[in-house]
Formats: sequence, structure tokens, C-alpha cells
Amino acid sequence: MATQNFLHLWDDRFLYITPAIQSGLTARSSATLLASVSGHPFALEAVDGTRVHCTAALVAPHVSRRLDVDGCGLLSLNLDPASSAYRMLAKRMGGHGILPIDARRFGRLRDEFDPAQHGALCSRGLRALSVKLVEAINEFPEIEAAVDPRIERVLQAIRAHAGQIPLRDLSAVACLSPDRLTHLFARQVGVSVKRYALWTKVRRTVQQFTARRPLTDVALVSGFTDAAHMSRTFQRYFGLSPSFLASQVRVTADDGASHAWGHQQGLASM
Repeated sequence: MATQNFLHLWDDRFLYITPAIQSGLTARSSATLLASVSGHPFALEAVDGTRVHCTAALVAPHVSRRLDVDGCGLLSLNLDPASSAYRMLAKRMGGHGILPIDARRFGRLRDEFDPAQHGALCSRGLRALSVKLVEAINEFPEIEAAVDPRIERVLQAIRAHAGQIPLRDLSAVACLSPDRLTHLFARQVGVSVKRYALWTKVRRTVQQFTARRPLTDVALVSGFTDAAHMSRTFQRYFGLSPSFLASQVRVTADDGASHAWGHQQGLASM
């Protein structure tokens, strides 16, 4: 079976699978778990030029890095900052921006890496694999961890408006002052309101690639000023262009992802 690029979307995470990638400097709001498919090392380079070769790694949100995967295959699991899985891994990070991991920690899970890379696992199987990867790092089952109800309402409002809602309106939703909301949100979610709002905008845009449509339409519907603005943002976040995502990546989403990220309202240029 031919190897290709896959992007699988769920409500609280997504999994990008590729045989090879050489990216420029990227950073995004998700926590990222990287794992070599073949077991051969890939290279991660920090913004200060520090370069590590590893078979797996955790990368904290908004940590800039370059990635060089030369044919070993890669699983890139990205966890939404508001997810329980993200909070579990954040504790494991211990303040490290990039944390190399020995892929042997995944044990028999590695037997599923090659079928995943060749498109032989169904969405349910891939979702189960993503959960087990997080559990293998944390060494205990993934559990739901509730956030403050006020922050949960704010998260829902941000997603409903694709990240384009003023802080004063979010403060009203939470019944908190802007300063208090800003502090509580960062403490509970791990990123700022502004950064999560932009992440929401980008994540909703990614969801649209499950259907074929002109990139200009995707950009305008998503609130970008034009396709070039969207392309710059995607390169900064993912090291991939929207045109590559549209033409070279098979994108799939389950019903949970479509419900959480597939509807937009009240968009305006940002």
C-alpha cells in the first residue's frame, strides 16, 4: 500500500502522519507528541540552535522548533490546550520546552505505527492509538479533568465565534473582570485568551479541508483577509501551506470534530 500524508481530526486532538517532513521554524498552541514510525531518529532544532536526535519527543505549546524527518515516518499528535490529555502531558513536561522520549516506552503500540502510516487503521483505531500514546507517556489512564465552569463557558464562546469575540464579551460570559478572566484562563488552560482565540480560528480553518473548496473561499470564510494571510499563518503554525494540505494530505474528521469545529458564526477579518 502506498505511503501518503494523513490528517485525522477529532474534537480535542488531531493526528498528522507523514513519511517525511523538513519544516522551517514553527510554533503553535497545541502540545505536540512526536513519534518515529520506523524507530529511526528524527531531528528537532530549538530556536537557539540546539539540535537533538530522538525517536519520540514532547513539545510544549508555543515552543519554536524546526523538524527534520528524513524518511523514517512520523506520527504528530497535537492536543488542544483545553483538553484533559493536554493537561496530563503538561505535568509530564515539567517545564521543558522540548522533552526527548525513548520510543521504546510505547512498547507494543509501535506495532500499530506502520499500519497507521499506510492508512490501514480506521478512525476509531487511530483515536484509540492516540489515547494509548498519551497513557504510555503518563503511565496511567487518560481521564477527564473538568475546568472551572466559567472557563468552560468562555471556551465554548470562543469556539462558537471562531476566536473572534472581544475580551469584554468573554468577561461578561464568565461574569469576571477582564483582568481576572485573563489570569484564570491562563492558569486553567495553559495559554492566553488571545493565543487560544487564534488557535481556534486556525483549528476551524483546518476543519474545512475535509471538503474540497477554493482556498480563497476557505480564507475568507475563516476570517483571514485573504489566502496569502492564511498561508502565512499556516506556515508559522505547521510548516505546511494550505495548498499542500488541500492537494497532498488526506483529511478526515469524525462526528465529534465536525460538531466542535465545523460551524462558524459572526466571522470578520482579524
